[in-house]
Amino acid sequence: MDDNATDFTKNVLYMLQTSSRDISSTSDFVMPVEETIGQKRPYPGLRYGAPPAKRTPTIRLGAGFKWNLQALAQAANAVETGGRSPVSALNELGVKVTYSVLRQGGPAHCPSFTVVVTVADMTFEGWGHSKREARASAARACLAALLARAGRVLPEAEPGDFTSDEPRHPPSDFQCLEAQAKQVEVEVKPATPPAPPPPPTAATALFGASAVSAAHKSPINSLYETCPGLTFHCTYGDGSSLDQPNAPLQLSHSMRFKVVCQIKDQTFEGYGTSKKLAKLAAARAALAVLDEDKAPAGAGAGAAEPGCLPQPRADTIGKLVNEKFHEIMKGDLVHSKRKVLAGIVMTIDNRPNDSKVIAVTTGTKCVSGEHMSVRGRAMNDCHAEVAARRCLQRHLYAQLLMYAESKDPTIPIPDSDLEPVPGGGYQLKPDRQLHLYVSTAPCGDGRIFSPHEQPDPTPDRHPNRLARGQLRTKIESGEGTIPVKNCSNIIQTWDGVMQGERLLTMSCSDKVCRWCVVGMQGALLSRLIRPVYLRSLVLGSLLHPHHMYRAICGRIESHLQSLPPPFRLQRPLLARAASTEARTPARAPSFSVCWCSTSPLPEVVNATTGKLESGQPSLLCKQSMFARWQYLVKRLPLLPQDPNGADPTPLPPDVDQLLYNEAKQLCPAYQVAKERLIEAFDKAKLGRWIKKPIEQDQFVCEIRDAAPDALFA
Repeated sequence: MDDNATDFTKNVLYMLQTSSRDISSTSDFVMPVEETIGQKRPYPGLRYGAPPAKRTPTIRLGAGFKWNLQALAQAANAVETGGRSPVSALNELGVKVTYSVLRQGGPAHCPSFTVVVTVADMTFEGWGHSKREARASAARACLAALLARAGRVLPEAEPGDFTSDEPRHPPSDFQCLEAQAKQVEVEVKPATPPAPPPPPTAATALFGASAVSAAHKSPINSLYETCPGLTFHCTYGDGSSLDQPNAPLQLSHSMRFKVVCQIKDQTFEGYGTSKKLAKLAAARAALAVLDEDKAPAGAGAGAAEPGCLPQPRADTIGKLVNEKFHEIMKGDLVHSKRKVLAGIVMTIDNRPNDSKVIAVTTGTKCVSGEHMSVRGRAMNDCHAEVAARRCLQRHLYAQLLMYAESKDPTIPIPDSDLEPVPGGGYQLKPDRQLHLYVSTAPCGDGRIFSPHEQPDPTPDRHPNRLARGQLRTKIESGEGTIPVKNCSNIIQTWDGVMQGERLLTMSCSDKVCRWCVVGMQGALLSRLIRPVYLRSLVLGSLLHPHHMYRAICGRIESHLQSLPPPFRLQRPLLARAASTEARTPARAPSFSVCWCSTSPLPEVVNATTGKLESGQPSLLCKQSMFARWQYLVKRLPLLPQDPNGADPTPLPPDVDQLLYNEAKQLCPAYQVAKERLIEAFDKAKLGRWIKKPIEQDQFVCEIRDAAPDALFA
């Protein structure tokens, strides 16, 4: 044994003073000497003597390094059993390890990396489809070479996926670059037969085996195979370059990055919280268009699944709403924060180029009970979906004003979205379609059973459970919903709420279900226009088609009977945008941003008080809507309420003295349709619809002789 060699017993490697750069082909093993039983060895300097220090078997390489053979064996066992990765096992030997990328190549969807690991004066090479995989291969090659000196073989790694574009090199192909000429061939152990499946556990017996989803090809890989010459270009969500030192502050979390996919003369956009998600969104959008082009002639929208909106149209709707939100909130960093975004888009003959945004709103809160208004000056529900519907009503009032200011209100106006109906009243033009976009599933029954994203949603395995389809209410000063059956105050009273009872508001899923029956226009406008229904519902995330269909129409379709014409049960098409919304665990802001196409600037409503941050009432409150209605019913022909021609509820001579709830009763067909809906929920045993205290609708219109430009702004 060389005097300069030092023995180490704590699994570490020490470098000795030597100039040799070649790896020796010899191994030096030092074993402890056996001692005679009962014989004691005196040691100088010790009074009673001491046992000899145990000497650990070592392996010496000609390069001047001495390795602990036991540590190497333990590292090999850990790698073989899967307890350690090759990189971790090599690091735990105590040697300084340096990794560097030697080469990088291959196509974008299947890259290849070559990594070199340097251990003292030895260099090993590894290859893989990622840097991590290549680093592990290089570390494994190093361990295999060291163990070969001790007469032991490190088993080969498990083979990679046979569907990979390039085969994975076995560890035996990675050689020590400086010792290839002196490499000693090592006999490789035969392949180990596959291990039998593990025995069933108690959890498997109780809950069944977990369903392992089949491997799906990435949309990016599919797109590369379909269009080899495509390119991807990544920027920030607003289109600014990534070379900037900091990302723009105003970008929302879900649209932080933007990727543009270029295929010949076509471009497709995708947004996401990361570059990877944005690239996946762009690939999904491109595949959706390519699949639609491959559809047989005459299929048209039939390229989509039944009951689903075609994916390119859904992506266009989501993009328009998000872009409009960033446009109107440009420069306002405080109110750009949001948790839920909603918007309504109107299309003409389903042409994307003729689409226009009607409303963009945010919000997740309801008014506090102490701030309810008996004069109709506060907004009760500031959830984004509900606020978007009120913005749509404001747009419809502006369209009716065009007829009220014309010489003959019975002659169609080309620029209006409404047209006169023979016999009186108006209706949405047949070539107009309304689409509601929500960044996530509406609260209530539509969201409670869809907590996670599912690439291929499966049918509900328990559709008959009592929890399915239950009416739910929002909680005052909080988020989330609770079933109506668990509510103690089914009948809400004004004095009860003022004394501290929580104000209950029906969930957004329940309200969307109501809109599918009575329309989006509300009770007041039903005296002037026919029901306005949604063509589709597009979600930015958490779309489970079976749960969502049940929430908005499926739970009542077998119990809804005797709807008065022209009311019906509308079944909107469902879709999820390719650029999915990310979950934001931050606390939701206590304000609601409301923008309507009739005004260039948005309103910011304090969700707690239901009024603007300045304390003034919003243009979306009941008082404002009531004033517009009174202005129009005096100047426009009313919609007949009886198909036979007789009007059972004519307008009173003094409309200005009507109470708000009395005006709503002037449309009996709407009230009957609403009662049929409530009866359908009751028959289905889904709970009873909870109404607000009646006192909040017993007010008169306080806005008299207002200028139309200010009233309909």
